[in-house]
Amino acid sequence: MSDETLFAVQGDTFIPTALAGSPWHPAMLHGGAPAGLLAYCLEREARLEGWQPAKLAIDLLRPVPKAPLGVSVSTRRKGNRIVHLEASLFSHDTVIAVANCLFIKPQELSLPAFAPRSNIEITPPDDLEAVSFRDILFGSGGSMPPGLHTTIQLRPVTALCGQGRGTAWIALPVAIIEGQSNSPFMLAALASDFGNGVGQLRLGGNLGTINADIVLQLSRLPEGEWVGIDSTALLDATGVGQVLTTLYDTRGRIGQVSQTIMPMGEPGV
Repeated sequence: MSDETLFAVQGDTFIPTALAGSPWHPAMLHGGAPAGLLAYCLEREARLEGWQPAKLAIDLLRPVPKAPLGVSVSTRRKGNRIVHLEASLFSHDTVIAVANCLFIKPQELSLPAFAPRSNIEITPPDDLEAVSFRDILFGSGGSMPPGLHTTIQLRPVTALCGQGRGTAWIALPVAIIEGQSNSPFMLAALASDFGNGVGQLRLGGNLGTINADIVLQLSRLPEGEWVGIDSTALLDATGVGQVLTTLYDTRGRIGQVSQTIMPMGEPGV
């Protein structure tokens, strides 16, 4: 792993680096970066050996600034089979995002033969070529500042052409938190915000969709460095919709993501 990182650490404060940035504004972060940060803080607070993070719901109340960030975590419920934590991401005194995380104590079992199973197989990442999100978003002649979109490794399974559907693998070659290894939960949380990129629906001109939240549900944690993303955007004529994503590792399905989407700006721009 590279010595580079998305967040440097100063005491209880997390300092975003250029690698955590957004393609849309130089003063903002890509949503995957704070998602990975929140997963780190929730997992660190939980300290639950052998427990499964099963759901992470993040409400993105405001764009996340490229500024020093703090995270506070509290326990809402701690039982024998579930633990529910809540985290707030803030800059100075302003709350930027709120996350709720559900941990479940796993119980090994044998599924009956009639239980529904995911039978979708996607091309393994080792069989695919790497491309740049820069080229996908702005074309080979376009330019953009560095950020998470240029930091991740991207291997498309299908063409990513802004038609509301796509499949790809992503991997992160740097640490999310300075001095800390990326846990499987952190990688899944970071990947969960890329559904709206992989399944981006372009509405004409420079108009596309942005997401206001992330709801990640995990049946198990990903294994290995690659997370597969299979996404579909379902946008209504009201301008409100969802991106629905299935997450994979090289063994198969690991969970799903739902993101609430809306147009970036006024129609016709």
